[in-house]
Amino acid sequence: MEQRKATRVHLFQRVQVDDGEQKLETFCLDISLRGILLVLPENVEWGEGQALKVDLTTEDGGHIHMETTLVHLDEDFVGCDSESMSPESEATLRRVLETNLIVPSQMNRRLDELSAS
Repeated sequence: MEQRKATRVHLFQRVQVDDGEQKLETFCLDISLRGILLVLPENVEWGEGQALKVDLTTEDGGHIHMETTLVHLDEDFVGCDSESMSPESEATLRRVLETNLIVPSQMNRRLDELSAS
């Protein structure tokens, strides 16, 4: 879990996940512009490389829709890389990151680093 290079924030939030066959509810543990870490729902047979659509509604009513690819899986957690996001979802996610970073003045520098990668 600690191998990610992107700035992420811990965000325990309910999310909806569409795996192409069913829509499930689980929880986000942390999020970044590059991906999301989820609690593994019970009784799923997901595998690395699988496409997942993740929908998260923030406490202030913002919405993040992230098209992802599952990149790591263990008995409790699912790590997904973000493949695409609408401009509106990205703007909402940037607000979440900015709000939850300890030093908001570092936000632009960190986002520039993410964009350069």
